[in-house]
Amino acid sequence: MTLNQKRTITMKLTGKLAVVTGASSGIGAATAAALAAAGAEVILVARTPGPLTKTAELIRSRGGQAHDFPADLTSYSEVKDLADQVLGDIGVPDIIVNNAGAGRFLFLDETDPEDAVQMMAAPYFAAFFVSRAFVAPMIARGSGNILQINTPAATVPWPGAVGYASARYAVRGFTESLRQDLRGTGIRVSSVTPAKVDTPYFDRNPGAEDRIPRIEKLLGTMTPEKVADVVVSALRRDADDVHAPWRWAALHPIARAIPRPFHWLAWHTGTKHPRTVAGAA
Repeated sequence: MTLNQKRTITMKLTGKLAVVTGASSGIGAATAAALAAAGAEVILVARTPGPLTKTAELIRSRGGQAHDFPADLTSYSEVKDLADQVLGDIGVPDIIVNNAGAGRFLFLDETDPEDAVQMMAAPYFAAFFVSRAFVAPMIARGSGNILQINTPAATVPWPGAVGYASARYAVRGFTESLRQDLRGTGIRVSSVTPAKVDTPYFDRNPGAEDRIPRIEKLLGTMTPEKVADVVVSALRRDADDVHAPWRWAALHPIARAIPRPFHWLAWHTGTKHPRTVAGAA
């Protein structure tokens, strides 16, 4: 679904309870703030307590309802403790935004096995664990929305990011499989996939920006706040999968249907492995 396609607004966010992961900065923090501004009560979750608490305090200072719960989402025991506390003290979420993620842009032979495991742990297992911890009471109630934040690498991988792209493919697979799993239960499963977003990720990972294929620049760069607006709109419209900005929304269905030219462009305009054979295609 593109941003220009219209759907009747069916979900009012006022009074809804929303869990947002990776909410200490970037897309997660902006999404939590946007949901709170729309009237939702938000549960902010991230590993680092300090920035998480500051984000929650900022939302409350603007009149929003926000709770901060530090947790390592790659540990199911911590996620289960988090869910037990939320369900016991606050209630059953109406919305889950699985945004927590990590990863470095590395070639396979640059990637330590431990780094590969961590890149799969967040975002994929973090999304799986959080959804698993809350899904039973959501099913019992018969309503809700589980939304994943993903990246274009889940559709068009680029060289020099094998662990990162593989984890994002896993998130895409989880989204589509979970949608089938929960069909008929009243729970919608959705995703928002923005192109490049100007977040602290690039400050924390020097050199990562240089490995993004040049062709990606044609899609445009979004701010976390713009992505948050897309998330809020997608939730309100009960959209399934939303891609932004408009250039990526227009190209995505073509990239899914005819992937080979897009994969070639990503390779041709991306970082080459030092051992790439001249003339390879």
